[in-house]
Amino acid sequence: MKHAVYEVVNEDGDVVYIGSTSKHTLAGLEDNHRKWLEKWGLSGATTFRQALTDNGQDWTFRWAQEPSECSKEYIEICEGALIRYVKPLYNLDMNPYESSVKHNRYARTV
Repeated sequence: MKHAVYEVVNEDGDVVYIGSTSKHTLAGLEDNHRKWLEKWGLSGATTFRQALTDNGQDWTFRWAQEPSECSKEYIEICEGALIRYVKPLYNLDMNPYESSVKHNRYARTV
């Protein structure tokens, strides 16, 4: 399956958020984030989605790592390394891979 890392850049060129995905084109991913509050209200809204709605009309979504065939685990490790390096304003979780392990988000194989 293809996975990618994306970043959101504000009008000053600062990276304000980094995430990973396997389910969207960049345009679809942006649309999903921008319409979250409209569709779902505050239920599940993150600090980033709220800021995007309130301040991010001119923010740009772009690939930090283009979609490629790799595991979700691998892409979350890459995402986390980039988050810790850039330290974007709206990323609260600095270790997405570790969070996924902690919350049992990976299928277990025996």
